[in-house]
Amino acid sequence: MNRRALLLGTLGLCTSLAGCASGDDAAEQSTASTETETASSTPMETPRRPRLVGRSFTPVRADACPADEALATETETGFSVVGCVSGATECTIARLARADYDADADTATLVVEAVERTDVKNCAESPVARGYEATLRFESGLPGRAVVVHDDAGGRREVARVDADA
Repeated sequence: MNRRALLLGTLGLCTSLAGCASGDDAAEQSTASTETETASSTPMETPRRPRLVGRSFTPVRADACPADEALATETETGFSVVGCVSGATECTIARLARADYDADADTATLVVEAVERTDVKNCAESPVARGYEATLRFESGLPGRAVVVHDDAGGRREVARVDADA
């Protein structure tokens, strides 16, 4: 039993001496690596890109429609659009098909489509206009451009474009 105690004591002494002998080197290495990390961890200025944080779409009366199918305007936090899509029957409704932001192209796109309601039968075939209001809200600035596309009885086409103020 004394032999075990002696071996454990010797092992403890050797370990503590090894720690003391290498302690100065370890402290110097720790300081050197800390300095290197500090120099490399300096935050770099990355450009802030706009981020789409909200979208809304509301059907409105067709008499609120602008003459040019859609009118897009820049707001403080994004873009606002008032427009009309055309349908082939009285059962046509306006629907938001897509609202997104392409950071590489710095372009927000809003696609509105005219679709036939499936829950209604016997719709009279007569051209109809369906109005809508839509908004896109952004954080961290505005995109350089917003594009409004209609996909309706007149085909798929760009109907409005806004280039944001620089």
